[in-house]
Amino acid sequence: MKKSNMFKIEEMNLYKTTDRFLNNYKHLKKSLKRAPTLEEISDIDQLHYNGIEAVNEAILKTKIKENNIVLDIGSGIGGPARYLANKTNSIIYAVELQKSLNDIASELTNNYKLEKNIFHINADILKYNFNKIKFNNIVSWLALYHIPKRDELLKILYNLLENKGYIYVEDFYLKKNITNNEKKLLAKNFHANHLVPLKTYKEELKNNKFYLLDCLDMSADWTKFTQDRLLNFKKNYVKHIQINNKNTADNILKFYSLAHDLLSKNIVGGIRYIIKKNI
Repeated sequence: MKKSNMFKIEEMNLYKTTDRFLNNYKHLKKSLKRAPTLEEISDIDQLHYNGIEAVNEAILKTKIKENNIVLDIGSGIGGPARYLANKTNSIIYAVELQKSLNDIASELTNNYKLEKNIFHINADILKYNFNKIKFNNIVSWLALYHIPKRDELLKILYNLLENKGYIYVEDFYLKKNITNNEKKLLAKNFHANHLVPLKTYKEELKNNKFYLLDCLDMSADWTKFTQDRLLNFKKNYVKHIQINNKNTADNILKFYSLAHDLLSKNIVGGIRYIIKKNI
């Protein structure tokens, strides 16, 4: 998608007010009168769809186990990384482009005393030097479509992955033809820097020497999830204003509406897949 680099990811309504994450965490902690468990904060720190259920799926499908070295691309405020570390005792390199999210991730990881298992890295995955580290597992939830230069990204992932390792991805693909103006709006409001038809998506994986082990279309599931999330947010709109403020609540409401519209109108679809090196 041309000229998508003119937009910053912070322009997405989802990320305009990131202080809400700690506000929500502190509110939950106060209401419980104790530190919430990782499961209890999953609605706050799991920014993808289906929360820890999707992380458990990654653990199962990519065989993440104790002492595995895992790369999490687009790690947000660290929810999946913390859950992975706590459940499997694996070592996670959590790479996040936005400094504000990475800082919050580090704070929460320290709160749960998981800093020995998780390395939070504020970096662009296309530019970061891992110094010859090889990963047993690579995971990513709703982040790869943000990243331009898909062939360059896949070459990097190929080189970072152990020969017997697995990659687990949940991502978006383009379901219908859209105009250039619509593409620009998606680049700005959804930070869609690589949104292609499913056939093209699979060809890119094959052309970069990856073998598709499992592939599931999540479009219907995510349409339902985003609908439920939107309705629940509207129901608790006043509460969200009280915990944060009206501007923050309105930003989230706009983004949740956009995500549901894109899926329900069949503009984008969702995909969950597992790949390995084709060697």
